[in-house]
This record gives sequence, C-alpha cells and structure tokens, in this order.
Amino acid sequence: MQEKSFLGIGWSFPPTFNKERSDVEMTTKEEDIKQSLHIYFHTKLGERIMRQDFGCIIHEHLFDRLDTSILDILTFELKQNIGNIEPRIIVNKIAINPVDVNDGRIEINIEYTVITTNVRDNIVFPYYLNEGTNIKRD
Repeated sequence: MQEKSFLGIGWSFPPTFNKERSDVEMTTKEEDIKQSLHIYFHTKLGERIMRQDFGCIIHEHLFDRLDTSILDILTFELKQNIGNIEPRIIVNKIAINPVDVNDGRIEINIEYTVITTNVRDNIVFPYYLNEGTNIKRD
C-alpha cells in the first residue's frame, strides 16, 4: 500500500476539469510518471518563473550539429536531469536517434525502472526542431 502512495497522484496533463463532479481529473502511478516526463520535455530550461532550473536542455542545443559528440553530451545531460526531476524512476538507458535530420526530427527513447514496483517501462519522445516555425517544405 505504501509503495503505491510513493508513485503519487497528480493533475492530469493538460489539466482537465470534470463538471459533473466539480473536480480535476487526476492521474496516478505509472501514468503520472509518464505525464511528468512529458511536461519536462516540453518545458524549456528557465521557462518556469518559480523553478528556473526546471526544463529540458534539448532546447538549448537546437542549432547544434547532430554529431556523435553532441548526442553523447545530450544523452548524459538528459540522464542526469531526469534523475534529478523524477525521483520515482531509475533511468536505465537513453537513446537519441536522428530519424529525419533534414526534416528536423529526432526521437528520444528513455528506458527506465519504477523504483518501488521494479517495473521496467519506456517512453519515446519525438522532437521536431522545426515545429512551430513557418518553414515551408517542398
């Protein structure tokens, strides 16, 4: 019972309100961890006023060349940062795969273990470097 409470409960993301029950939709356990990682990856470092240290460093490397050394640096930094912001998991492996460099798309695959339940899981974040821009594609 106590191990499940360690995994926690939190607001769903994006926040959703239930009009009938007059409350906020909540997520629990492993889904709460996945949503926490989703929030981390979609927040730029320094974007949160009260938590300047929160946010994904990948946005800082937006215009870097995707060679082996920068991929190694990103992998190391992501593993360190995820370990700091999400204490409920152990990051086993991070793989950054340039899926379509010309289109500005990379995939970040995170394999992790939930500490209290010893359940292994993974999550893949597609990251689009050109997303939200007015770049025209032929």
